[in-house]
Amino acid sequence: MRILIGAVAVMLLAGCSTSGLEQDKPVFSSQSKKTPQQFARCLAPKWQEFNPSTSSIETEHGYKIAASATFSGVVALAVVDQASTGSSIRVFLPMDWAGTSGWKEAARTCI
Repeated sequence: MRILIGAVAVMLLAGCSTSGLEQDKPVFSSQSKKTPQQFARCLAPKWQEFNPSTSSIETEHGYKIAASATFSGVVALAVVDQASTGSSIRVFLPMDWAGTSGWKEAARTCI
């Protein structure tokens, strides 16, 4: 029972931290001629190499790709929305420092 309560608490915290991240300024933003689905199919496997818990969720306007850690919540979030000529991409990180460049670089390579 304690494990179930702990798992639910972690999921709730991850959801809160995702919406909190989106209110910050993105550390990387760009446009792509790829559709949101094509971009997500490129980025999700790259992020899974960094963090196997990465998940991709289809939204009303595109995709959200999130990588999370058990005790710290979301460590990287990409929001890929439909744009008139393809996709609008925004990458959010809790902190932008030298150790986080791989998340941004993976997004750049998928454009």
